[in-house]
Amino acid sequence: MSEPRAVVFAPVLPHWDEGRFFTPIIRLLTELGCRVEVFDTLSRLDDSVTGVADLAQRWAAEAQSADLVAGNALGGAVVQALLPSLRPVPVLLVSAPTRTDHVLKSRLSSVAEPAAAGDLTRSLRRLTELVAPEGVEVPKAPAVPTDEVACRRIAGGLRLLFDIDLTAQVSAHAGPLLHFVGERSQLVTSDHVSDAVVVPGAGMRPHYDRPEFVADHLNRFVKENLSR
Repeated sequence: MSEPRAVVFAPVLPHWDEGRFFTPIIRLLTELGCRVEVFDTLSRLDDSVTGVADLAQRWAAEAQSADLVAGNALGGAVVQALLPSLRPVPVLLVSAPTRTDHVLKSRLSSVAEPAAAGDLTRSLRRLTELVAPEGVEVPKAPAVPTDEVACRRIAGGLRLLFDIDLTAQVSAHAGPLLHFVGERSQLVTSDHVSDAVVVPGAGMRPHYDRPEFVADHLNRFVKENLSR
């Protein structure tokens, strides 16, 4: 039998990093026998995209043909928007908002607004602060040159998350779903998702903050739910 095909949708990144954002999970999925394909979710963002549902439709064909669908942050919101159209395949989400409240919107705005104004340094510094677990001090990132493409990606991508509620779409999914959220996340928390495994001490990147914890849960999830 051919290898199961796992597709991964990326978060908002100022530049495409070829999947490094998800390295620990990609490695584990590969070790578990999956053929992993990683997509730059923002590569199909343009001025005609006004919401997560619009962007999701740009990726529907890739998701609908997969044996496992995964998404991180914005990529996970895109996956959730697509759930009613998917077969009951296993779904993996990491720090992916299902709904946005005023706290999350305000914090996303604090990253998006400097980017929209062309201040990439301020935007990235704020993002670095918020991605770290609450209470963890991060070094001040160095200034970076002006980059219109990076600013457009950050501002355009984060704004898609300002006012979402994908609760009904998640409820419609008949297949298994595993969602990781960091216990000390300063962005997406358990308040913003329908159900999740809360990763102790982790921020927005639990797969880097607590890789062994995440790997243990994911290993069992894949073995129990992914057909070969």
